[in-house]
Amino acid sequence: MAKRNSVYLLVVLFVIGLLVYEVFVAKGETYYYTALGIILVGLIGFFLHFESGKPHALLLTMIASLCALAIVSRIAFFILPQIKPVAAVIILAGVAFGAEVGFVTGAVSAFVSNFYFGQGSWTPFQMFAFGLIGALAGVFFYGRRQKTWKIALYGLFSVLFIYGGIVDLNTIFFASQEINLPIIFSIYASALPFNLLFAVSTSLFLWILKKPVLKRIGRIIGKYRLIDKAGEQ
Repeated sequence: MAKRNSVYLLVVLFVIGLLVYEVFVAKGETYYYTALGIILVGLIGFFLHFESGKPHALLLTMIASLCALAIVSRIAFFILPQIKPVAAVIILAGVAFGAEVGFVTGAVSAFVSNFYFGQGSWTPFQMFAFGLIGALAGVFFYGRRQKTWKIALYGLFSVLFIYGGIVDLNTIFFASQEINLPIIFSIYASALPFNLLFAVSTSLFLWILKKPVLKRIGRIIGKYRLIDKAGEQ
Protein backbone atom coordinates (compact mmCIF):
# COMPACT_ATOMS: atom_id res chain seq x y z
CA MET A 1 0.00 0.00 0.00
CA ALA A 2 2.84 2.40 0.85
CA LYS A 3 4.41 1.70 -2.55
CA ARG A 4 1.14 2.37 -4.36
CA ASN A 5 0.66 5.62 -2.44
CA SER A 6 4.14 6.68 -3.50
CA VAL A 7 3.23 5.97 -7.14
CA TYR A 8 0.06 8.07 -6.77
CA LEU A 9 2.06 10.95 -5.33
CA LEU A 10 4.72 10.77 -8.05
CA VAL A 11 2.07 10.75 -10.79
CA VAL A 12 0.32 13.80 -9.32
CA LEU A 13 3.57 15.71 -8.82
CA PHE A 14 4.76 14.91 -12.34
CA VAL A 15 1.48 16.07 -13.87
CA ILE A 16 1.62 19.28 -11.83
CA GLY A 17 5.13 19.78 -13.16
CA LEU A 18 3.86 19.34 -16.72
CA LEU A 19 1.13 21.93 -16.13
CA VAL A 20 3.61 24.39 -14.62
CA TYR A 21 5.84 23.97 -17.68
CA GLU A 22 2.85 24.42 -20.00
CA VAL A 23 1.83 27.66 -18.27
CA PHE A 24 5.09 29.42 -17.51
CA VAL A 25 7.50 28.08 -20.14
CA ALA A 26 5.47 26.92 -23.14
CA LYS A 27 2.77 29.58 -22.63
CA GLY A 28 0.03 27.15 -23.68
CA GLU A 29 1.64 26.32 -27.04
CA THR A 30 2.50 22.68 -26.35
CA TYR A 31 -0.79 21.48 -24.92
CA TYR A 32 -0.85 18.39 -27.18
CA TYR A 33 2.51 17.23 -25.84
CA THR A 34 1.44 18.00 -22.29
CA ALA A 35 -1.79 16.06 -22.80
CA LEU A 36 0.04 13.04 -24.19
CA GLY A 37 2.49 13.24 -21.29
CA ILE A 38 -0.40 13.11 -18.80
CA ILE A 39 -1.85 10.03 -20.52
CA LEU A 40 1.55 8.33 -20.61
CA VAL A 41 2.18 8.93 -16.92
CA GLY A 42 -1.30 7.66 -16.08
CA LEU A 43 -0.75 4.49 -18.11
CA ILE A 44 2.60 3.87 -16.40
CA GLY A 45 0.84 4.06 -13.03
CA PHE A 46 -1.87 1.72 -14.31
CA PHE A 47 0.55 -0.96 -15.51
CA LEU A 48 2.64 -0.69 -12.33
CA HIS A 49 -0.53 -1.71 -10.50
CA PHE A 50 -0.41 -5.00 -12.39
CA GLU A 51 3.34 -5.56 -12.08
CA SER A 52 2.79 -8.88 -10.28
CA GLY A 53 0.82 -10.34 -13.20
CA LYS A 54 -0.71 -9.56 -16.57
CA PRO A 55 -4.14 -7.92 -16.44
CA HIS A 56 -6.96 -10.10 -17.77
CA ALA A 57 -7.97 -9.22 -21.34
CA LEU A 58 -11.59 -8.85 -20.26
CA LEU A 59 -10.53 -6.41 -17.54
CA LEU A 60 -8.75 -4.25 -20.12
CA THR A 61 -11.85 -4.44 -22.31
CA MET A 62 -14.07 -3.29 -19.44
CA ILE A 63 -11.77 -0.38 -18.69
CA ALA A 64 -11.73 0.61 -22.36
CA SER A 65 -15.54 0.41 -22.33
CA LEU A 66 -15.69 2.74 -19.32
CA CYS A 67 -13.48 5.23 -21.16
CA ALA A 68 -15.73 5.00 -24.20
CA LEU A 69 -18.84 5.42 -22.05
CA ALA A 70 -17.39 8.52 -20.39
CA ILE A 71 -16.47 10.01 -23.78
CA VAL A 72 -19.88 9.29 -25.30
CA SER A 73 -21.71 10.55 -22.21
CA ARG A 74 -19.92 13.87 -22.50
CA ILE A 75 -20.59 14.29 -26.22
CA ALA A 76 -24.18 13.03 -26.14
CA PHE A 77 -25.18 15.75 -23.66
CA PHE A 78 -23.55 18.55 -25.68
CA ILE A 79 -26.83 20.45 -25.81
CA LEU A 80 -26.77 20.72 -21.99
CA PRO A 81 -23.27 22.13 -21.35
CA GLN A 82 -23.15 21.62 -17.58
CA ILE A 83 -25.44 18.60 -17.23
CA LYS A 84 -23.33 15.62 -18.21
CA PRO A 85 -22.77 12.17 -16.65
CA VAL A 86 -19.10 12.09 -17.67
CA ALA A 87 -17.74 12.84 -14.20
CA ALA A 88 -20.07 10.25 -12.66
CA VAL A 89 -18.75 7.57 -15.02
CA ILE A 90 -15.15 8.51 -14.21
CA ILE A 91 -15.83 8.36 -10.47
CA LEU A 92 -17.51 4.96 -10.79
CA ALA A 93 -14.49 3.71 -12.75
CA GLY A 94 -12.29 4.63 -9.80
CA VAL A 95 -14.71 3.10 -7.31
CA ALA A 96 -14.91 -0.17 -9.27
CA PHE A 97 -11.27 -0.63 -10.29
CA GLY A 98 -9.10 1.68 -8.19
CA ALA A 99 -7.21 4.94 -8.46
CA GLU A 100 -5.10 4.01 -11.47
CA VAL A 101 -8.11 3.19 -13.62
CA GLY A 102 -9.96 6.26 -12.36
CA PHE A 103 -7.07 8.53 -13.39
CA VAL A 104 -6.64 6.95 -16.83
CA THR A 105 -10.39 7.02 -17.51
CA GLY A 106 -10.60 10.69 -16.60
CA ALA A 107 -7.54 11.79 -18.55
CA VAL A 108 -8.34 9.80 -21.69
CA SER A 109 -12.01 10.86 -21.64
CA ALA A 110 -11.15 14.56 -21.51
CA PHE A 111 -8.51 14.27 -24.23
CA VAL A 112 -10.54 12.24 -26.73
CA SER A 113 -13.85 14.07 -26.22
CA ASN A 114 -12.09 17.39 -26.78
CA PHE A 115 -11.55 16.39 -30.40
CA TYR A 116 -15.30 17.10 -30.58
CA PHE A 117 -15.48 20.08 -28.19
CA GLY A 118 -12.15 21.60 -29.22
CA GLN A 119 -8.56 21.23 -28.07
CA GLY A 120 -6.62 24.04 -26.46
CA SER A 121 -4.60 25.12 -23.45
CA TRP A 122 -7.54 24.02 -21.27
CA THR A 123 -7.23 20.37 -22.33
CA PRO A 124 -4.39 19.36 -19.94
CA PHE A 125 -6.19 21.09 -17.06
CA GLN A 126 -9.40 19.19 -17.81
CA MET A 127 -7.45 15.94 -18.13
CA PHE A 128 -5.74 16.41 -14.78
CA ALA A 129 -8.98 17.49 -13.10
CA PHE A 130 -11.02 14.53 -14.38
CA GLY A 131 -8.13 12.16 -13.71
CA LEU A 132 -7.70 13.40 -10.16
CA ILE A 133 -11.36 13.04 -9.18
CA GLY A 134 -11.33 9.52 -10.64
CA ALA A 135 -8.13 8.64 -8.79
CA LEU A 136 -9.36 10.02 -5.46
CA ALA A 137 -12.60 8.07 -5.87
CA GLY A 138 -10.44 4.96 -6.06
CA VAL A 139 -8.41 5.98 -3.01
CA PHE A 140 -11.51 6.66 -0.91
CA PHE A 141 -13.93 3.96 -2.08
CA TYR A 142 -12.16 1.12 -3.93
CA GLY A 143 -12.44 -2.21 -2.14
CA ARG A 144 -14.87 -0.83 0.41
CA ARG A 145 -18.64 -1.15 0.70
CA GLN A 146 -19.96 2.42 0.57
CA LYS A 147 -23.43 3.85 0.61
CA THR A 148 -24.67 5.66 -2.47
CA TRP A 149 -25.10 8.96 -0.67
CA LYS A 150 -21.40 9.04 0.27
CA ILE A 151 -20.27 8.58 -3.33
CA ALA A 152 -22.85 11.12 -4.52
CA LEU A 153 -21.61 13.61 -1.92
CA TYR A 154 -18.04 13.01 -3.05
CA GLY A 155 -19.13 13.65 -6.63
CA LEU A 156 -20.71 16.95 -5.62
CA PHE A 157 -17.69 18.33 -3.77
CA SER A 158 -14.99 16.87 -6.04
CA VAL A 159 -16.52 18.39 -9.17
CA LEU A 160 -17.27 21.71 -7.50
CA PHE A 161 -13.90 22.24 -5.83
CA ILE A 162 -11.34 19.96 -7.51
CA TYR A 163 -12.55 19.98 -11.12
CA GLY A 164 -13.78 23.56 -11.05
CA GLY A 165 -10.75 24.80 -9.13
CA ILE A 166 -8.25 23.23 -11.52
CA VAL A 167 -9.98 23.98 -14.83
CA ASP A 168 -10.60 27.62 -13.93
CA LEU A 169 -6.84 28.03 -13.45
CA ASN A 170 -6.57 27.85 -17.23
CA THR A 171 -8.80 30.92 -17.51
CA ILE A 172 -6.75 32.74 -14.90
CA PHE A 173 -3.44 32.04 -16.64
CA PHE A 174 -4.40 32.35 -20.30
CA ALA A 175 -7.46 34.62 -20.47
CA SER A 176 -6.38 37.33 -18.03
CA GLN A 177 -4.10 40.20 -18.88
CA GLU A 178 -2.79 40.22 -15.34
CA ILE A 179 -3.15 38.05 -12.28
CA ASN A 180 -4.19 39.49 -8.94
CA LEU A 181 -6.62 38.61 -6.19
CA PRO A 182 -9.61 40.63 -7.54
CA ILE A 183 -9.26 38.98 -10.99
CA ILE A 184 -8.88 35.51 -9.46
CA PHE A 185 -11.95 36.06 -7.30
CA SER A 186 -13.92 37.43 -10.25
CA ILE A 187 -13.12 34.41 -12.46
CA TYR A 188 -13.98 31.87 -9.79
CA ALA A 189 -17.16 33.76 -8.88
CA SER A 190 -18.32 33.97 -12.50
CA ALA A 191 -17.65 30.25 -13.00
CA LEU A 192 -19.36 29.19 -9.77
CA PRO A 193 -22.92 28.80 -11.17
CA PHE A 194 -21.66 26.57 -14.00
CA ASN A 195 -19.45 24.50 -11.69
CA LEU A 196 -22.29 24.17 -9.19
CA LEU A 197 -24.70 22.94 -11.88
CA PHE A 198 -22.13 20.40 -13.11
CA ALA A 199 -21.50 19.25 -9.54
CA VAL A 200 -25.17 18.84 -8.68
CA SER A 201 -25.91 16.98 -11.92
CA THR A 202 -22.92 14.69 -11.29
CA SER A 203 -24.25 13.90 -7.83
CA LEU A 204 -27.68 13.07 -9.27
CA PHE A 205 -26.18 10.87 -11.98
CA LEU A 206 -24.22 9.00 -9.29
CA TRP A 207 -27.46 8.39 -7.36
CA ILE A 208 -28.97 6.90 -10.52
CA LEU A 209 -25.98 5.01 -11.96
CA LYS A 210 -24.02 3.80 -8.93
CA LYS A 211 -26.07 0.76 -8.01
CA PRO A 212 -26.78 -0.72 -11.49
CA VAL A 213 -23.31 0.01 -12.89
CA LEU A 214 -21.32 -1.31 -9.93
CA LYS A 215 -23.64 -4.31 -9.60
CA ARG A 216 -23.02 -5.38 -13.19
CA ILE A 217 -19.28 -4.76 -12.93
CA GLY A 218 -19.18 -6.73 -9.69
CA ARG A 219 -20.89 -9.71 -11.31
CA ILE A 220 -18.39 -9.78 -14.17
CA ILE A 221 -15.43 -9.43 -11.79
CA GLY A 222 -16.76 -12.25 -9.63
CA LYS A 223 -17.66 -14.53 -12.51
CA TYR A 224 -14.31 -14.28 -14.26
CA ARG A 225 -12.21 -13.70 -11.12
CA LEU A 226 -10.67 -10.58 -12.64
CA ILE A 227 -9.62 -9.13 -9.31
CA ASP A 228 -9.01 -10.91 -6.00
CA LYS A 229 -10.86 -9.92 -2.86
CA ALA A 230 -7.95 -7.81 -1.70
CA GLY A 231 -8.18 -5.74 -4.86
CA GLU A 232 -4.97 -7.09 -6.41
CA GLN A 233 -4.51 -8.88 -9.72
